[in-house]
Amino acid sequence: MRVQDGDGRKEFVVVTDSAACIPKELQLQYGIEVVPITFYIGGKTYRDGDSLSNDEFYALLEGSSDQPITAAAAPGDFLQGIKQAAQGSRHIICVTIGSNFSGNYASAVSAAELAKGEMLGIKIEVVDSKNAAMAEGFVVLAAARAQSLAEAIREIEIVTPRARLLGVLDTLDYVARSGRVPRVLAWASSLLQIKPIFEYHNSMVNPLERVRTRSRSIERLLDLTEQRLQQDEALHVAVIHAHAQEEANELAEKVGKRLNPHELLITEFSQAMAIHTGPGLLGLAFYNG
Repeated sequence: MRVQDGDGRKEFVVVTDSAACIPKELQLQYGIEVVPITFYIGGKTYRDGDSLSNDEFYALLEGSSDQPITAAAAPGDFLQGIKQAAQGSRHIICVTIGSNFSGNYASAVSAAELAKGEMLGIKIEVVDSKNAAMAEGFVVLAAARAQSLAEAIREIEIVTPRARLLGVLDTLDYVARSGRVPRVLAWASSLLQIKPIFEYHNSMVNPLERVRTRSRSIERLLDLTEQRLQQDEALHVAVIHAHAQEEANELAEKVGKRLNPHELLITEFSQAMAIHTGPGLLGLAFYNG
């Protein structure tokens, strides 16, 4: 059982952002406070996972003629999350999406300074996960599952450089709309049915392969994951999907048979992140340890 202070509070509480894609049941189980990212569609403001069901979100996304916009959570949003967490502990660990990918880390640092000025005795550690989705989520879970503050810090240091995210896009249309690739490339890829595979690790997003069919891209996703494993340590894997539950279930079955993971989760891609990928994304977040 986790150590508690003399007043019955937990030794620490973990705060993160919605980009971590941690399943709701695990958020509740470990008392993780989640700060939602903001996004805008059709001139309206929404909070990631709070404002719309996934069906409503994807209907809006696919029907929008304008490019939806995401924004980092404001310092005030993180401050609210920290204050909520402070009801359970005077020591907060705040883990954010990679700082090269979003302004959430900077917002969390600002919020931590505000919180220290407003709440005497509060201690806050802000951690850049250097990753996203459940690769970030595994850093959060490693901390939240720890039995002491010292162990939580140690686990963060171990898992952060090990966690990886590999994903395959079903289309380049949404990436093109965000300006990250030329529209002509997205058009040509759709004609050729090219499915790009990418990796996000240690603050770097790298293209790995372009595969001609969906089924082949999923097989390559498994191959590339297996190549990166350390066979002598327990494997933690999360299958991540953007509105592709059936394919995610099938992929999880393959992962279980082929990789024999110690932990296997299935989780939905954050709405704010899906704005940049569109529906159909499949990914594997994983680490050995």
